[in-house]
Amino acid sequence: MNKKIKNLIYLIIVTVSLSCSDQKKNLPENFDFGKTENGSYQNNYFDMEVSFNPNWIVQDKQAMNNLIEIGSNLAIGDQKKLKSIVEASQVNTAYLLAVFKHEVGTAVEYNPSLMIVAENTKNFPGIKDGKDYLFHAKKLLKQSQMPYSFEKDLFEKKVGKSSFHVMEASLDYMDQKIIQNYITTVNRGFSLSFIISYTTEEEKNELYEVINNIKI
Repeated sequence: MNKKIKNLIYLIIVTVSLSCSDQKKNLPENFDFGKTENGSYQNNYFDMEVSFNPNWIVQDKQAMNNLIEIGSNLAIGDQKKLKSIVEASQVNTAYLLAVFKHEVGTAVEYNPSLMIVAENTKNFPGIKDGKDYLFHAKKLLKQSQMPYSFEKDLFEKKVGKSSFHVMEASLDYMDQKIIQNYITTVNRGFSLSFIISYTTEEEKNELYEVINNIKI
């Protein structure tokens, strides 16, 4: 497996939608994908501002879609049922931001990242907060072909003025322990998740410095 694919595999995003009626994005007309400029991401729909190191590498829409496709394929493998669930979820999902510390493919041991994902949950009235959403996300991760483990219980965290829940998932892969934190709330009929991926405490602290300064 080449270095580029090795970096991509850690960006595995799961969503919980179980069905869809058509292939159009199921998003409201006033939905905002946001804009990124000089180390700042702003989104009017969620009244959110995220500031990060401007030297980090922001993925454009096409690059982000490629990352999602490759990551999903690696996680799903030949599991047809799981593939149909994930494909259905794409209709309700908006990938808002993906930013890496280094260019994808750089010769580094690991490339820490932050991704922001929103999913329309209006057809799932039982999903009332981040804890409800992450319950389903955890089940889906366990069905993937990647050997995820969950060593810690969910916990609650304030981000800006909003209450989020945090799920920590770890993955032993190619002699590295990769850790992903799914930091999720429900806001305006959407689950909103900040997903960070890291391998060291230094990388974790760097990413949480971004999370702790989000305005929402």
